[in-house]
Amino acid sequence: MAQLTQTQTSQDALLNAGVFTKTDVETLSAGLNEPEWLAEKRRVAWTVFEETPLPTTADEDWRRTSIKRVKWREMKLAGTPSVAPVSNLADLPADVRDAIEAERDAAGRLVIANGQILYRELDPALAEQGVIFTDLSTAVREHPELVQKYLGSEAVPPSNSKFAALNSALWQAGAFLYLPKKVQVDQHLPFQTALILDGQGSVMLPRTLIIADNSSEATYIEESISHGGHGIAMNAGVVEIYAERNSYLRYVDVQNLGEDVYNFNVKRSVGQADSNVIWETGQLGGRLTKTYFDSLLVGNGSNMEFNGVYFMQGKQHLDIDSLIQHIGVATGGDLLLHGALKDHGRSVFTGLIKIEPTGQQTNSYLKNENMMLDKTARADSIPSLEIEANDVRASHGATISKIEEEYVFYLQSRGIPRNTAVRMVVEGFFYKVFDRMYNERVRDKLYKAVSAKIGD
Repeated sequence: MAQLTQTQTSQDALLNAGVFTKTDVETLSAGLNEPEWLAEKRRVAWTVFEETPLPTTADEDWRRTSIKRVKWREMKLAGTPSVAPVSNLADLPADVRDAIEAERDAAGRLVIANGQILYRELDPALAEQGVIFTDLSTAVREHPELVQKYLGSEAVPPSNSKFAALNSALWQAGAFLYLPKKVQVDQHLPFQTALILDGQGSVMLPRTLIIADNSSEATYIEESISHGGHGIAMNAGVVEIYAERNSYLRYVDVQNLGEDVYNFNVKRSVGQADSNVIWETGQLGGRLTKTYFDSLLVGNGSNMEFNGVYFMQGKQHLDIDSLIQHIGVATGGDLLLHGALKDHGRSVFTGLIKIEPTGQQTNSYLKNENMMLDKTARADSIPSLEIEANDVRASHGATISKIEEEYVFYLQSRGIPRNTAVRMVVEGFFYKVFDRMYNERVRDKLYKAVSAKIGD
């Protein structure tokens, strides 16, 4: 990789802030007593981080999202969280118990605060079948052959981006899920992870690695929350999903961070032959969020589906960048994303269907719909196609519209107060996405999260 010029280096406000240093990388790796192969991965990632410019609005995929005014110097690597490790779910704070649905059954649970493990459980029957669900640092020690093969390889290498490189160098704990061949976990018993950001100015760097081996199946739910206020804070996460032949994985992401958090993520799946990866997301929190949801459909007959909702208010800014890359033959993609915006909330959606020359018989579609609840809100939607094969079906759509006053008036004429009528119309708008969510538990979780955000 080419070295940065002195001018480029001086303009890298994040690097110059000194929040993270090479010494932090060495100290973290030594403190965890990591094997040399991982220590070297971290060193390489740090070099990539140093040499990769901080994104600006001159970069095409950051054109509508500026981080120029972020006060990096007020941030620091997250320290010891205020929530202590527990052995019983009942001893966790109420907001954490809600995030992992403590009152319902689960295949396994993992609670991580500021990169430290607070709680962990796995159904013994699944453990006997070879399922591994633990924190990533433990997986490195106990299952190095799996982690070394997949971590930071095809899905999200450090070269992916500035923030991916930072995460690759300094991730701590994280979540690790491995599904052995032919192990199919009941969709009503998901694996659940709560990622908690805690403390003034804290920076959390979570990493999730999921490997679904041949003909395996499971649902994984990950919720990010803030514990208290931060003033300013940052989350820079990475999710890598490897769906092997004929596997079926549902990844659910509920982002409910505080509105003082800068949130940067790269989430990418690699699908082999006849695999299915279902993305389902609710983007509700954060001051500024930039998240990539990418699907690489490598194997013949591989498929992806994306069902997402978001609700921005105040001065929240959300930028979702989605790539559906069709490489194998007869692959399928289907994305539906609905968002509502009020106050000065803003959303940006950039969606690309990319069909490689090898991607014959592709069938792919994406659509983004936005509902504006205030004149001061703004939505930008940029769907696009890049097609290099001649036997395909691919299309896209986008809408940006105001709330239908005719619907509100009709409800008011039936004696329903305006605030309630607006709420009902917005919930109906989101239900187009919820109806596509086959797992009732997932649908209920996202509906409750969105409903709470809409308010009265």
